Amino acid sequence: MKTLNVTLAMIVVLAVASTGYAEVIKYRGSSTVGQFIYDAAKVYNRSTFDIDTKSESSGGEDSAATGRTDLGGVARDVRQKILDKGVKKFLIGKDAIGILVHPSNPVAKLSKEQLSSIFTGEITNWKEVGGRDIDIDVYIVNPRSATRKVFKQTVLGDKKYAGKRIKTIRPDQRIIEEVERNPAGIGQLSFSFLEGANVKRIWPDGEEPSVNNPNYPITRNLHLVTKGDPKGEIKEFIDWVLSPEGQKVVKIHFIGVK
Repeated sequence: MKTLNVTLAMIVVLAVASTGYAEVIKYRGSSTVGQFIYDAAKVYNRSTFDIDTKSESSGGEDSAATGRTDLGGVARDVRQKILDKGVKKFLIGKDAIGILVHPSNPVAKLSKEQLSSIFTGEITNWKEVGGRDIDIDVYIVNPRSATRKVFKQTVLGDKKYAGKRIKTIRPDQRIIEEVERNPAGIGQLSFSFLEGANVKRIWPDGEEPSVNNPNYPITRNLHLVTKGDPKGEIKEFIDWVLSPEGQKVVKIHFIGVK
């Protein structure tokens, strides 16, 4: 999978075929939403994109509010104080967080209650949820990761990550390696990392873990934001993002909204 890690250190300008537009579309904000912009730039031939993800979601909000960018990216709900400044938000997709196990693990479905108990150390052996008699190794992403926060909010609620066999993995995508090699492992990770991974995705509460399933329960919203109502090529791009063609690009790595 291609990532935008390089844009954390520098601005990358992605030039595509022009159809008469003289200006670029400047994007600032979330690296997760930025992954979609990167994908879109490969197929959207009406504009040129200037992408900078150093500031992440907060910077996307602030840049839009102050008019320092054409498009901001926010990988969570947009703060009300930003909307009060005249910022408009557009929900373009959802980043799904997968629950990963080794391909040989016979367990296919887990309820949120079972997942909560596993990630808080209350359930410690796979036989307690219909699997083999083997201790569970739990892998979680780093504390600053939105994936970790969203998973906790959605699955754990007021409980905390805990357990004797729980381990924090850095960078996030290394969880794939841990689960691929360990039949006792279980991990959490954004769908956007899972292309080509040799892991099994658990069905939470019976919901199919697919970008084509709008009811998948462990997600965070992905927004584009603008200063006021978008106009010109900015409006054309957002309209395209929300069209069937644009949503196909969203669904390369994320769950679509249409």
